[in-house]
Amino acid sequence: MQREYFKLIVLFVLLISGSELHSQIIDKDTSDVVIRRTKKEIPAEYNISDVIIKLDKFQTKYIIRVDLDIPLKTTLKLSVSDTTGNTLMYLINDQTLKPGVFRVRWEMEFCRSSDCTYPPGRYLCEFETDQFIFQRDFYIK
Repeated sequence: MQREYFKLIVLFVLLISGSELHSQIIDKDTSDVVIRRTKKEIPAEYNISDVIIKLDKFQTKYIIRVDLDIPLKTTLKLSVSDTTGNTLMYLINDQTLKPGVFRVRWEMEFCRSSDCTYPPGRYLCEFETDQFIFQRDFYIK
C-alpha cells in the first residue's frame, strides 16, 4: 500500500513539474546569435557589460549586444529572461569559452504591442557559471 502511494506521489510531482516546463516557451533558435572574441588580452575578473540596443536598418528587429570578460576557461550560460523569471532564450547554453573578451550579438523582434514574442518592457540578461551569476537588465521600448 505504501509503495503504491509513493508511486502515485512521484507520478503527481512529475506531472506538475512537466506541465510547468511546457508552459515556459524558450526560443531555441540561436541562428541569429553571434559570439566573437573582441580582444586577445585576458581580463582580471569576470564581468558582463551593459546591454546595448539598436534598431536594424529596416526597423524590424532590435540588434542587442553585450560584452563578456572571461579570465579563465569557463563553461557558461548566457540567457535572456522576463521580469517574472521565465527564461526566454539561451544565447549560450553550457558552452565552454577560452579566456578573453567576447561580444555576444543577437536579434529580438521589434513590436509596439504586448501581444508579440518580445513585447516592450524590462528584460534580464544573465551570465551564469558554476561559481556565480551576473545580471544586467535592459529595456525594450
